[in-house]
Amino acid sequence: MVQLLTLETFGHRFYKNLDDTVQCGDMLENDTILCFELPCNARQSRLYKKKDDDPFIVPVLLADSNYRPTYGYRNQLAFGQPFIAVIDLVDAQSFEGIFHAVVDRLQRWTNNARDLFVWEEAPTQLTDTVPVSVPPIDVLTEIKENGDVVSVEDMAIEDDITAQKFDTMEDIADQKDATAEEDTMLDDSGNHVPQIVEIKTNVFGLRLQASQKDYGSGFSSYSSQRPESLENRADVVEVDAPLLKEWDAIYCEFDENMKAYFFGDDTSRWEHALWNTWDTFIHPEYAEAKRASLNKNSEGISINDCLEEFTKEEKLGEDDLWYCPRCKKHQQATKKFDLWKVPDILAVHLKRFSNNRTLRDKIDAFVDFPIEGLDLTHLVGERATGRRLSESGVDIQEVGIHDLDEPLIYDLYAVDEHLGGLGGGHYRAYAFHHVVEQWYHFDDSYVTPTEAANAVVCLFQLFTSRLC
Repeated sequence: MVQLLTLETFGHRFYKNLDDTVQCGDMLENDTILCFELPCNARQSRLYKKKDDDPFIVPVLLADSNYRPTYGYRNQLAFGQPFIAVIDLVDAQSFEGIFHAVVDRLQRWTNNARDLFVWEEAPTQLTDTVPVSVPPIDVLTEIKENGDVVSVEDMAIEDDITAQKFDTMEDIADQKDATAEEDTMLDDSGNHVPQIVEIKTNVFGLRLQASQKDYGSGFSSYSSQRPESLENRADVVEVDAPLLKEWDAIYCEFDENMKAYFFGDDTSRWEHALWNTWDTFIHPEYAEAKRASLNKNSEGISINDCLEEFTKEEKLGEDDLWYCPRCKKHQQATKKFDLWKVPDILAVHLKRFSNNRTLRDKIDAFVDFPIEGLDLTHLVGERATGRRLSESGVDIQEVGIHDLDEPLIYDLYAVDEHLGGLGGGHYRAYAFHHVVEQWYHFDDSYVTPTEAANAVVCLFQLFTSRLC
């Protein structure tokens, strides 16, 4: 399960927790909104209930180590981009586990991420043994200190023992070289690929700040507690208990040199930092919907398309759970509108506005509709149900279903249109005079004859049933 945690940032900290209570209209065009992809529930729903095995979702901030606040973290000199680290219960029990989780996310924000780790270099190749030739000697003797004379045969035995030792050493070297070849990774060219041995723990310090509700967002998260080190936290928690608490925040404290190396500074315009570098990601479903929309625009949108979209089944998300009265808990469900029956005079109102944060705009897409012969038989549930009941022998008159054979076909009778935007404009109307069989255009006090085709530019449509 992957979910998005959405937060607003300001002043190098998280400023607002954009949970499901926040309206789109509360956000402005110049707000900085970050979405973090989490391997767990983002817990931004009012309906979410905490579980015992939930990991810690911890805000991580970058800060200067040369300034110590007396209390509260708001006096800490923060810089760069805050981020989120997800730390499971096992990793939260040790300094190494917490540090590893933080570095795993931190490396995204620096060009010099390689130097956050200790690397194992490729093994040195052993030099091939160069044979040494010794000229033959006819007679070889050695006089020992006690006066004994050693013959050449005895020397040959000692040479054989030495040679065997050298052969054994060469075999061991060959075995070590073969083992090194097996344990190291090779790239496509056959070269050794360096591997990470461990994480450097001396690049920056870690401190905890407690009571940072909603990821430290807003002034309500101000804490009177001093930041504390992981070592101090370990002294007060039980053995095998997590070092982290709910709503802890982590500070990565860099000294001046490390900060400049991994990120830069204002003077260098943060030359090594990547918090302004983003890849463009287009969701496949969005791309497919956009292609479908382009095809639809080229083909045109019809009134039938609008009615089918209105009656389409919609799957509710995990943040919009439905309370089931049978099992007494919230469940993921689907929602669907249906047309049960239709009136003699049918009014169709098209939604002509869209919301984008605080921006509301009018939709000017052309919607085509027939002047005659709009058939809604396939959309009306009463007719389909009545036919099934009638075929099974039920008296449909007793259940209130009548006139199964009456056609549900409509002809255009009038159109109400709006000129302008959402802030204001002007209404005009088109209507059909059935006595003289003439269409008229009504514009305030001006009434002029017109054609039916001119009415097919609608915001509001009025149909009347055609009796056959």
